[in-house]
Amino acid sequence: MKLKHVAVIEPNQARWKALAASLKKAGLTVTAAREAQALGKEQVVVLGASAKSPSKVAREVREKLPDAILLAAQSKGFKAPFADAVLPLPVSVNDLKVRLAEWAVRSAGDDLPAARPGEGILDPTTNFYTFAHFKEVLFVEVKRARRYGFPLALAVLAFDSQSGAHRPTIMSQLMGGLALAIRRSLRDTDYPVQYSADRVLLLMPHTDLAGSLIVARRICERVSRASLQVDDELIHPTISVGVAAGEPGREYGFSDLVRQAQDGLMQAMARGGNRVEFYDASSDTTLEVPAPPAVPPVSG
Repeated sequence: MKLKHVAVIEPNQARWKALAASLKKAGLTVTAAREAQALGKEQVVVLGASAKSPSKVAREVREKLPDAILLAAQSKGFKAPFADAVLPLPVSVNDLKVRLAEWAVRSAGDDLPAARPGEGILDPTTNFYTFAHFKEVLFVEVKRARRYGFPLALAVLAFDSQSGAHRPTIMSQLMGGLALAIRRSLRDTDYPVQYSADRVLLLMPHTDLAGSLIVARRICERVSRASLQVDDELIHPTISVGVAAGEPGREYGFSDLVRQAQDGLMQAMARGGNRVEFYDASSDTTLEVPAPPAVPPVSG
Protein backbone atom coordinates (compact mmCIF):
# COMPACT_ATOMS: atom_id res chain seq x y z
CA MET A 1 0.00 0.00 0.00
CA LYS A 2 1.37 3.38 -1.00
CA LEU A 3 0.85 6.35 1.29
CA LYS A 4 -0.61 9.19 -0.79
CA HIS A 5 -2.76 11.62 1.20
CA VAL A 6 -1.55 13.66 4.17
CA ALA A 7 -3.09 16.34 6.37
CA VAL A 8 -1.10 18.96 8.24
CA ILE A 9 -2.54 20.24 11.52
CA GLU A 10 -0.51 23.39 12.11
CA PRO A 11 -2.14 26.71 13.11
CA ASN A 12 0.86 28.82 12.09
CA GLN A 13 0.38 29.58 8.40
CA ALA A 14 4.07 29.98 7.55
CA ARG A 15 4.95 26.69 9.22
CA TRP A 16 2.00 24.98 7.54
CA LYS A 17 3.24 26.11 4.13
CA ALA A 18 6.79 24.92 4.86
CA LEU A 19 5.58 21.50 6.00
CA ALA A 20 3.19 21.17 3.08
CA ALA A 21 5.94 22.03 0.60
CA SER A 22 8.28 19.37 2.03
CA LEU A 23 5.54 16.73 2.06
CA LYS A 24 4.70 17.46 -1.57
CA LYS A 25 8.37 17.07 -2.55
CA ALA A 26 8.28 13.65 -0.88
CA GLY A 27 5.45 12.65 -3.24
CA LEU A 28 2.46 13.16 -0.93
CA THR A 29 -0.78 14.99 -1.69
CA VAL A 30 -1.63 17.51 1.03
CA THR A 31 -5.38 17.73 1.67
CA ALA A 32 -7.35 20.77 2.80
CA ALA A 33 -7.96 19.36 6.29
CA ARG A 34 -6.44 21.63 8.93
CA GLU A 35 -8.06 20.11 12.05
CA ALA A 36 -9.02 16.65 13.30
CA GLN A 37 -12.75 17.10 12.65
CA ALA A 38 -12.09 17.75 8.95
CA LEU A 39 -10.10 14.56 8.36
CA GLY A 40 -11.46 12.03 5.89
CA LYS A 41 -9.27 9.98 3.50
CA GLU A 42 -5.80 10.84 4.85
CA GLN A 43 -3.32 8.01 5.48
CA VAL A 44 -0.79 10.29 7.20
CA VAL A 45 -1.41 13.17 9.61
CA VAL A 46 1.35 15.58 10.60
CA LEU A 47 0.87 17.46 13.86
CA GLY A 48 2.80 20.72 13.70
CA ALA A 49 4.96 22.15 16.46
CA SER A 50 2.56 25.09 17.03
CA ALA A 51 -0.47 22.91 17.71
CA LYS A 52 -1.96 23.50 21.16
CA SER A 53 -2.68 20.51 23.43
CA PRO A 54 -1.00 18.04 21.05
CA SER A 55 -2.00 14.99 23.12
CA LYS A 56 -5.66 16.01 22.91
CA VAL A 57 -5.42 16.65 19.17
CA ALA A 58 -3.70 13.28 18.74
CA ARG A 59 -6.62 11.54 20.48
CA GLU A 60 -9.06 13.30 18.17
CA VAL A 61 -7.04 12.19 15.15
CA ARG A 62 -7.02 8.58 16.41
CA GLU A 63 -10.80 8.65 16.84
CA LYS A 64 -11.34 10.04 13.35
CA LEU A 65 -8.67 7.99 11.52
CA PRO A 66 -7.54 5.05 13.70
CA ASP A 67 -5.39 3.55 10.93
CA ALA A 68 -3.58 6.74 9.92
CA ILE A 69 0.10 7.28 10.70
CA LEU A 70 0.47 10.22 13.08
CA LEU A 71 3.72 12.19 12.91
CA ALA A 72 4.82 14.91 15.33
CA ALA A 73 6.84 17.63 13.60
CA GLN A 74 9.52 18.79 16.05
CA SER A 75 12.79 20.71 15.87
CA LYS A 76 14.02 19.41 19.24
CA GLY A 77 13.22 16.83 21.86
CA PHE A 78 12.49 14.03 19.38
CA LYS A 79 10.11 12.23 21.73
CA ALA A 80 6.37 12.31 21.24
CA PRO A 81 4.51 9.52 23.07
CA PHE A 82 1.22 10.58 21.52
CA ALA A 83 2.50 10.00 17.93
CA ASP A 84 3.70 7.02 15.91
CA ALA A 85 6.95 8.77 15.06
CA VAL A 86 8.69 12.13 15.03
CA LEU A 87 9.21 14.16 11.85
CA PRO A 88 12.43 16.13 12.51
CA LEU A 89 12.49 19.79 11.50
CA PRO A 90 13.71 21.03 9.13
CA VAL A 91 12.32 18.16 7.06
CA SER A 92 14.78 16.01 5.10
CA VAL A 93 12.82 15.02 1.98
CA ASN A 94 15.12 12.08 1.14
CA ASP A 95 14.80 10.71 4.67
CA LEU A 96 11.02 11.14 4.58
CA LYS A 97 10.75 9.19 1.31
CA VAL A 98 12.60 6.23 2.84
CA ARG A 99 10.54 6.27 6.02
CA LEU A 100 7.29 6.53 4.07
CA ALA A 101 8.18 3.34 2.18
CA GLU A 102 8.82 1.52 5.46
CA TRP A 103 5.65 2.86 7.14
CA ALA A 104 3.57 1.87 4.11
CA VAL A 105 4.65 -1.77 4.39
CA ARG A 106 4.07 -1.91 8.13
CA SER A 107 0.74 -0.11 8.09
CA ALA A 108 -0.54 -2.58 5.50
CA GLY A 109 0.45 -5.47 7.76
CA ASP A 110 2.54 -7.02 4.99
CA ASP A 111 5.77 -8.87 5.55
CA LEU A 112 8.84 -7.10 4.30
CA PRO A 113 10.11 -8.66 1.02
CA ALA A 114 12.80 -11.27 1.44
CA ALA A 115 16.27 -10.01 0.66
CA ARG A 116 19.83 -11.08 1.05
CA PRO A 117 22.16 -9.10 3.36
CA GLY A 118 22.98 -5.74 1.79
CA GLU A 119 20.02 -5.78 -0.62
CA GLY A 120 16.58 -4.21 -0.42
CA ILE A 121 15.48 -1.45 1.93
CA LEU A 122 15.87 -3.38 5.19
CA ASP A 123 18.36 -6.06 6.18
CA PRO A 124 16.53 -9.39 6.76
CA THR A 125 18.44 -10.20 9.98
CA THR A 126 18.48 -6.90 11.87
CA ASN A 127 15.63 -5.08 10.08
CA PHE A 128 17.97 -2.07 9.84
CA TYR A 129 18.29 0.03 6.70
CA THR A 130 20.82 -1.38 4.22
CA PHE A 131 23.74 0.91 3.45
CA ALA A 132 23.32 0.46 -0.31
CA HIS A 133 19.78 1.81 -0.12
CA PHE A 134 20.28 4.42 2.57
CA LYS A 135 23.68 5.94 1.83
CA GLU A 136 22.31 8.97 -0.01
CA VAL A 137 20.15 9.86 2.99
CA LEU A 138 23.19 9.58 5.26
CA PHE A 139 25.18 11.94 3.03
CA VAL A 140 22.31 14.44 3.01
CA GLU A 141 21.91 14.29 6.80
CA VAL A 142 25.57 15.15 7.31
CA LYS A 143 25.29 18.10 4.92
CA ARG A 144 22.11 19.22 6.67
CA ALA A 145 23.83 19.17 10.08
CA ARG A 146 26.64 21.36 8.77
CA ARG A 147 24.27 23.76 7.05
CA TYR A 148 21.96 24.30 10.04
CA GLY A 149 24.70 24.14 12.66
CA PHE A 150 23.51 21.25 14.80
CA PRO A 151 25.74 18.46 16.18
CA LEU A 152 25.75 15.01 14.66
CA ALA A 153 27.43 11.78 15.77
CA LEU A 154 28.25 8.51 14.06
CA ALA A 155 29.19 5.14 15.55
CA VAL A 156 30.37 1.86 14.04
CA LEU A 157 29.79 -1.36 16.02
CA ALA A 158 31.09 -4.90 15.58
CA PHE A 159 31.30 -8.08 17.63
CA ASP A 160 34.65 -8.94 19.20
CA SER A 161 36.36 -12.07 17.85
CA GLN A 162 35.98 -13.95 21.14
CA SER A 163 32.20 -13.64 20.78
CA GLY A 164 32.22 -16.38 18.16
CA ALA A 165 30.91 -13.96 15.52
CA HIS A 166 33.28 -15.50 12.97
CA ARG A 167 31.10 -18.62 12.99
CA PRO A 168 28.38 -18.26 10.33
CA THR A 169 26.02 -20.60 12.20
CA ILE A 170 25.55 -18.14 15.07
CA MET A 171 26.20 -14.80 13.36
CA SER A 172 22.53 -14.21 12.58
CA GLN A 173 21.54 -14.90 16.19
CA LEU A 174 24.19 -12.51 17.48
CA MET A 175 23.17 -9.79 15.03
CA GLY A 176 19.54 -10.23 16.01
CA GLY A 177 20.45 -9.73 19.68
CA LEU A 178 22.58 -6.71 18.83
CA ALA A 179 19.69 -5.21 16.86
CA LEU A 180 17.45 -5.50 19.92
CA ALA A 181 20.04 -3.82 22.17
CA ILE A 182 20.44 -1.00 19.64
CA ARG A 183 16.72 -0.36 19.21
CA ARG A 184 16.27 -0.15 22.98
CA SER A 185 18.98 2.53 23.12
CA LEU A 186 18.08 4.79 20.19
CA ARG A 187 15.46 7.44 19.52
CA ASP A 188 13.17 7.05 16.52
CA THR A 189 15.04 9.91 14.81
CA ASP A 190 18.35 7.99 14.83
CA TYR A 191 19.41 5.82 11.92
CA PRO A 192 20.60 2.23 12.45
CA VAL A 193 22.17 0.99 9.21
CA GLN A 194 23.55 -2.44 8.28
CA TYR A 195 26.92 -1.12 7.06
CA SER A 196 28.31 -4.55 6.13
CA ALA A 197 27.62 -8.19 6.97
CA ASP A 198 29.29 -7.86 10.39
CA ARG A 199 29.12 -4.12 11.16
CA VAL A 200 26.34 -1.74 12.09
CA LEU A 201 26.51 2.03 11.61
CA LEU A 202 24.51 4.43 13.77
CA LEU A 203 23.86 8.01 12.66
CA MET A 204 22.59 10.23 15.48
CA PRO A 205 21.44 13.72 14.38
CA HIS A 206 21.26 16.48 17.00
CA THR A 207 23.64 14.47 19.21
CA ASP A 208 27.03 15.69 20.41
CA LEU A 209 30.01 13.53 21.32
CA ALA A 210 29.02 13.24 24.99
CA GLY A 211 25.50 12.10 24.11
CA SER A 212 26.69 9.57 21.55
CA LEU A 213 29.14 8.06 24.04
CA ILE A 214 26.28 7.47 26.48
CA VAL A 215 24.35 5.62 23.77
CA ALA A 216 27.39 3.59 22.67
CA ARG A 217 28.28 2.61 26.25
CA ARG A 218 24.66 1.62 26.95
CA ILE A 219 24.58 -0.71 23.92
CA CYS A 220 27.96 -2.16 24.87
CA GLU A 221 26.76 -2.92 28.39
CA ARG A 222 23.49 -4.49 27.25
CA VAL A 223 25.30 -6.86 24.91
CA SER A 224 27.86 -7.84 27.56
CA ARG A 225 25.09 -8.78 30.00
CA ALA A 226 23.50 -11.20 27.54
CA SER A 227 24.37 -14.83 26.77
CA LEU A 228 23.67 -17.19 23.89
CA GLN A 229 23.27 -20.96 24.22
CA VAL A 230 24.61 -22.83 21.16
CA ASP A 231 24.34 -26.60 21.58
CA ASP A 232 26.40 -27.35 24.70
CA GLU A 233 28.27 -24.03 24.57
CA LEU A 234 27.28 -20.84 26.41
CA ILE A 235 28.57 -17.78 24.57
CA HIS A 236 29.03 -14.40 26.26
CA PRO A 237 29.17 -11.89 23.37
CA THR A 238 30.83 -8.48 23.55
CA ILE A 239 31.11 -5.65 21.06
CA SER A 240 33.52 -2.85 20.30
CA VAL A 241 32.36 0.61 19.24
CA GLY A 242 34.08 3.48 17.49
CA VAL A 243 32.47 6.95 17.72
CA ALA A 244 33.03 10.25 15.91
CA ALA A 245 31.09 13.50 16.04
CA GLY A 246 30.65 16.48 13.76
CA GLU A 247 30.66 19.77 15.61
CA PRO A 248 28.99 23.01 14.45
CA GLY A 249 31.51 25.25 12.74
CA ARG A 250 33.89 22.43 11.82
CA GLU A 251 34.25 21.21 8.24
CA TYR A 252 33.68 17.47 7.85
CA GLY A 253 31.98 15.01 5.57
CA PHE A 254 30.32 11.64 5.90
CA SER A 255 33.49 9.82 4.82
CA ASP A 256 35.49 11.69 7.50
CA LEU A 257 33.14 10.56 10.27
CA VAL A 258 33.12 6.96 9.02
CA ARG A 259 36.92 6.84 8.84
CA GLN A 260 37.26 8.28 12.34
CA ALA A 261 34.68 5.89 13.76
CA GLN A 262 36.32 2.93 11.99
CA ASP A 263 39.68 3.95 13.47
CA GLY A 264 38.06 4.03 16.90
CA LEU A 265 36.55 0.58 16.33
CA MET A 266 39.95 -0.86 15.41
CA GLN A 267 41.49 0.71 18.53
CA ALA A 268 38.74 -0.74 20.71
CA MET A 269 39.26 -4.21 19.28
CA ALA A 270 43.04 -3.96 19.63
CA ARG A 271 42.66 -3.09 23.32
CA GLY A 272 40.69 -6.21 24.12
CA GLY A 273 37.16 -5.32 23.02
CA ASN A 274 34.03 -4.64 25.06
CA ARG A 275 34.78 -0.93 25.02
CA VAL A 276 34.16 2.36 23.24
CA GLU A 277 36.82 4.49 21.55
CA PHE A 278 36.09 7.95 20.21
CA TYR A 279 37.75 10.43 17.91
CA ASP A 280 38.62 13.75 19.54
CA ALA A 281 38.60 16.47 16.86
CA SER A 282 40.34 18.98 19.13
CA SER A 283 43.39 16.78 19.61
CA ASP A 284 43.11 14.73 16.40
CA THR A 285 43.45 11.52 18.41
CA THR A 286 41.36 8.50 19.31
CA LEU A 287 40.61 8.20 23.03
CA GLU A 288 39.21 5.42 25.17
CA VAL A 289 36.02 5.34 27.21
CA PRO A 290 36.83 3.10 30.21
CA ALA A 291 34.92 -0.19 30.27
CA PRO A 292 32.41 -0.66 33.12
CA PRO A 293 33.02 -3.16 35.94
CA ALA A 294 32.40 -6.73 34.90
CA VAL A 295 28.93 -8.07 35.64
CA PRO A 296 27.73 -11.69 35.61
CA PRO A 297 26.14 -12.49 32.24
CA VAL A 298 22.45 -13.30 32.20
CA SER A 299 20.29 -14.82 29.50
CA GLY A 300 18.35 -12.44 27.27
